[in-house]
Amino acid sequence: MFDQNLLAVILSSWLILIATVLGSLHLICWWDSLLEKSFEQPVTRYLQLRLNEPVLRECLRAWSVVLVGGTLALFFLARAVPLAVTFAVLLTIAPPHVIRYFIRQRELLLESQLIGSATTLSNSLKAGLTVPQGLKSVSEEAPQPIQTEMTHIVHQFQHGRPLIEALSDARQRLQLESFTLFCLALEAAIERGGRVNVAMDRLGTSLQEWFRLRRKLDAETSAGRYAVLLLGFCPAAFVLLFLMVGMNSVLALFTNLIGQIVLAIVVLLIYFGVRWAFRIMNIRLT
Repeated sequence: MFDQNLLAVILSSWLILIATVLGSLHLICWWDSLLEKSFEQPVTRYLQLRLNEPVLRECLRAWSVVLVGGTLALFFLARAVPLAVTFAVLLTIAPPHVIRYFIRQRELLLESQLIGSATTLSNSLKAGLTVPQGLKSVSEEAPQPIQTEMTHIVHQFQHGRPLIEALSDARQRLQLESFTLFCLALEAAIERGGRVNVAMDRLGTSLQEWFRLRRKLDAETSAGRYAVLLLGFCPAAFVLLFLMVGMNSVLALFTNLIGQIVLAIVVLLIYFGVRWAFRIMNIRLT
């Protein structure tokens, strides 16, 4: 009788453990899909550029834990309702900005690597290779991540898909102006013929000039960006300095309800001011 009860306890414990694990996995999948739908536009663009999807999911999970944990701690433990609301608002709108930053860095990297790829393709065509053979040569020599895009195009062509369709799908997915020009030049050469190597040389020269202007523009506006960030952090530095001195009026910002409201308004004003200033300085070449 004792052995039967022990076996029943062990089996029930294992069943509870399995049910808990399966339920947690289902809950995590549901939460991941909810987060991706909440930030659908930047996440979709993130995936179009073949960025690391598992890293994105792990970061979104960590962000949700920090958001919920920090908000509850400020709300229940610190009794700072205005600061809890401000913290929740700022963290809620933070992921799209971070994701767009990585998207922009990926786009700049792809466009910079396309200059060398266009030159390599032009040299391959001058050596007598066909367009598919030249693309294969580029895919073997190009660095990541442009190598992945070229390899995907060559892989589709080698498995029976027309090269024009493979190029069209790639440019529609990436939606980069430089890559679109690259693919359109190849598509026109395949359909109508022509000197593709000359078009690739001109494209590489144009992209190189564009990047030179872009670097010059970034250098001209970098001082303004650093000044805006410095001004944005100055209020926090003054508050920390006054806290070290021990001023009671500064402590009231964290302990008094009116002080918390004032602090929350100041934080929001700083955020929107910095964002507005960055938008003014965000001059993009077209």
